[in-house]
Amino acid sequence: MRIHGATDNDIHPPLFGASQRSFGLYRGLARRHDVRVLCVVPNRSPGAPEERAAGVALVRRKAWYTSLTWRAEQMRLLPHFLAAYAHRARAAALLEALPGRPDVRAADLTVAGLLEREGASLTVYTSHNVEVDHFRMVKAGVVAPGFWARRLQALEAHAVARADLTVVCSDEDAVRMGELYGARAERLTVIPNGFDETRVTAPEPAARARARAALRVADDEYLCLFLGSDTPFNRQGLERLTGAVLPALAPHGFRLLVVGGIAAALRGRREPGLIVRGATGEITPFLHAADAGLNPVTTGGGSNVKLPTYLGAGLAVVTTPFGLRGYRALAPWVEAVEPAHFAEALRERPGGWRAGHDQRPTVIEDYAWGRLGERLGCELERRLGQAAAGPAPRPAREAGGRGA
Repeated sequence: MRIHGATDNDIHPPLFGASQRSFGLYRGLARRHDVRVLCVVPNRSPGAPEERAAGVALVRRKAWYTSLTWRAEQMRLLPHFLAAYAHRARAAALLEALPGRPDVRAADLTVAGLLEREGASLTVYTSHNVEVDHFRMVKAGVVAPGFWARRLQALEAHAVARADLTVVCSDEDAVRMGELYGARAERLTVIPNGFDETRVTAPEPAARARARAALRVADDEYLCLFLGSDTPFNRQGLERLTGAVLPALAPHGFRLLVVGGIAAALRGRREPGLIVRGATGEITPFLHAADAGLNPVTTGGGSNVKLPTYLGAGLAVVTTPFGLRGYRALAPWVEAVEPAHFAEALRERPGGWRAGHDQRPTVIEDYAWGRLGERLGCELERRLGQAAAGPAPRPAREAGGRGA
């Protein structure tokens, strides 16, 4: 099966949630299929025009306007998703990076205009969130947010209606797609977020000792890890950890390690028990050093890739109930409490599965990106078989979606 994908960001190395999901699934698909992915990136992107990683052929094409819309959103003037209209206008030129007729053409929302072009047997909208809900929760600080939310909803409605299949990351998102856009269950498939099983492992004792020594963490200290990109909901969660949890626990031998883009929120901070590291493509040493992974978020969209990542490494996990969305099967392996009870949940120094077992539990293995990508591949093959047998008629109300 030949699969052509398209994203609006550089997915390798995968440094944040969206790129981790995209690269993880495409890597899993590439185990059995021919996968080529177009990454529309800003002019400043340092990546090579073409690269092969983990079996995935990556093609990067630069677009100056993506930086402009990103900066406008940072200044709270205009939303970044406006780049979607420019991508749609350039669809023919962008598709030149993906020569040949694919069996499957898949695209994220802002490059979903590529799905409108002919040439693929099956078109797939690869959703990361219910974007209009995500916008209203965390990106509504731009001028005229109501107007832009309606425009985004129309854009998302069109993507869902145009695609033969929409891939969502949780049952909750699937339900919401039906409510907003009338998407029928047979045109949706749920592929949850996962973790990189090729890099996320439980450490050998020597590796754990080295990782803790590099951070100057003593043997009797309990190290809590918060991984995250720099987003409003991660900043809110970090404020809860540094404002209430760390002060309560630091005098008792607890330390907080903050890793990722979210570390920018702590620039210049120096306080007892706090260790800060910036964005990195190599998180394994931090996972090896930690005892527990924290997920204190209470808003956001989709699901949080940090949660299966923590579990993949064998950490104890303390999350909010909201942070558990999309991971119902993993609930027995985490402690879900409201933010006010995080310190209490950690005080007893919980141990993860690696504290008492040599191997990951099977249910956690099901969330490895490679396995999830293979699962998606099986679903795409099934859909192609159905398409070959003849398309089913679409209800008239799906032509523009409820949100149009």
